Amino acid sequence: MKPRIAFALILFLVAAAAAAASPSASLGLLVDSASAEAARDGLRVLGATPGSVADRLGLRPGDVLVDVNGTALANLGADANGRALAATTLNASIADLAPAAPLRLRVLRNGTLLAMNVPLQTAAAAASVTAADGVVDSPSGSGCGRISTFDVAPRSEHLYRAKILLLDGATPGPTGTPSFRVSAGTHKLLVAEDIPTQEMGVGPIASLRSRRDTSKALTVTVKPDTTALLAARLNTDKAADFAHGAYWDPVVWREIPENCR
Repeated sequence: MKPRIAFALILFLVAAAAAAASPSASLGLLVDSASAEAARDGLRVLGATPGSVADRLGLRPGDVLVDVNGTALANLGADANGRALAATTLNASIADLAPAAPLRLRVLRNGTLLAMNVPLQTAAAAASVTAADGVVDSPSGSGCGRISTFDVAPRSEHLYRAKILLLDGATPGPTGTPSFRVSAGTHKLLVAEDIPTQEMGVGPIASLRSRRDTSKALTVTVKPDTTALLAARLNTDKAADFAHGAYWDPVVWREIPENCR
């Protein structure tokens, strides 16, 4: 039986809500807040956006955030929607920080408790949670959602990182952004795979393939207030078919309810 992966795409970015002249700060975290049980011991880290505060602090997948600035994140229960209150508590704690106040985290890693500190250097942080994304299309009357290539897909299902080359005919940006806010509805993508060569099991010949030349089109229908997680699926029975690109397909492997505003 394949392992069940349950998480919410909850905390990509906590953006500064200070005056325009003030610097902004972001945590850049992806955490598991699917339920009170998932956050029983604290908020488990699933990933960090490259270059973010979390990345600079050295937070890793599997780390557990135990408390923030002395506020415990364990055993806080769930909200009315069943999601862990620990994520809301983390956001609120950051929002209450004074100007230039340090952010102090206690992190459990492989049974060892670590202390991590960073100055946010901002007057306040937004209390709402949003995604670290580029705005590809302004939210329309039908609502908005997101398309994300954040790489947390289960390898047990042969799912790997994908790259969006074109979104509705345009190059999405900024470069390196893992998530893009779009209007709810249908969007046309051109997607490339980023499957590690060693995972393909067909020897050095796999390194000769051109990922761009084997890019594929994908039509995605984004629901309002939903994030569509995109991945590259390796077709193991066709792993050597580079000429026709049959060795992989772009897929939406999960949809997660998430406020996109």
